[in-house]
Amino acid sequence: MRKRLPYVGLLLAASYIIFATPLIWVSAAPLSPIWSIEFSPDGKTIAVGKYQWVELWDLETQSLIHTYEPHAGEVRGLKFSSQNAADTENQQATPLRLYTSSGIPAQSGEIRVWDVDSEALISSFEIHGDTIESIALSPSSTTLLTASMDEFSAVIDLTLLTDTTTPIDEGAKWLTQHVGRVLCTLYHPEGAYFVTGSEDKTIKVWHPDTFNVLVNFDANDDAVYSLAYSANEDVIVSGAADNTVRTWRVAPSADSERSGEVTSSLQMTGALVREYNGHQGAVYSVDCGMVARRANNPMAVIASGSADTSVIIWNLRSGNRYRTFDEPTDAVYAVQLSPNGEFVAAGGRDGKLRLWNLRRRTLTHEF
Repeated sequence: MRKRLPYVGLLLAASYIIFATPLIWVSAAPLSPIWSIEFSPDGKTIAVGKYQWVELWDLETQSLIHTYEPHAGEVRGLKFSSQNAADTENQQATPLRLYTSSGIPAQSGEIRVWDVDSEALISSFEIHGDTIESIALSPSSTTLLTASMDEFSAVIDLTLLTDTTTPIDEGAKWLTQHVGRVLCTLYHPEGAYFVTGSEDKTIKVWHPDTFNVLVNFDANDDAVYSLAYSANEDVIVSGAADNTVRTWRVAPSADSERSGEVTSSLQMTGALVREYNGHQGAVYSVDCGMVARRANNPMAVIASGSADTSVIIWNLRSGNRYRTFDEPTDAVYAVQLSPNGEFVAAGGRDGKLRLWNLRRRTLTHEF
């Protein structure tokens, strides 16, 4: 999930805010804006990205477990490693890791890797010439995809982190086809492809092995800030600066046969499925999931957060609003649905993390 707009001046040189929302200063010590959020795979904790640090919260007790710091600037990307990742040699589950992205505007982009259980920093490295707006992990958690304000994306083989002889930027595969800042990233849950969205108004679908562009979507009217994927409906979801949420379908072309693993000759086609109109400001963040409205009756939904300070839950198939939450007092920069579909979490400019119970339509957490 990531997003940026024009630079607002030297006053924010260390942590400038690039969203087109007014700057509001308060005399009391202000809360840091929340730039990113990520539920742990088991849904029991949530990581919250702020300015130069990440907080990990226990959702049952609503208590702070740990603060991961320092980071370079605003922590704009958060990803937990897959819960299914395993050490195949020892047949043991690998320790849960938290990947973060940040950086210093117009200087560097930074990735940090944390061990969640020990709270230790495993590794850190710089790889871009500007802040890293978004990161995505392959299903096996062996490859990291970045989106940066320097207009590039990088595909990083995480096994290279243990190779001190090869600089990480030399071992990465660089993607240069966007002609604007790259703001968001996404991996297909089975690794069939990965996706990037950009300030150039396009969404590109990439082959995971050849790094060729399989599909190029250009039906957006402004920068693409956020991407998500609905496994149930098999669609990509995007949020853009034109106040619109969209769904897109990608499928193998008629003359492309696919069996099991993705092949280097795979050809794909894509189409816009639906537009979801209702926000009155840029859509900074989207996520997808399933909500159980009644017993044995789940519904595929989209959650979207916007500069208009609202969080909207959409029925993915019909395009209708399912819920609207308006407790935030400023722009919403990050939204995510809990793994069990019970809650939606949101954070943004006002510095407060909020969780709502979707079926009860109630605010249950605020910290």
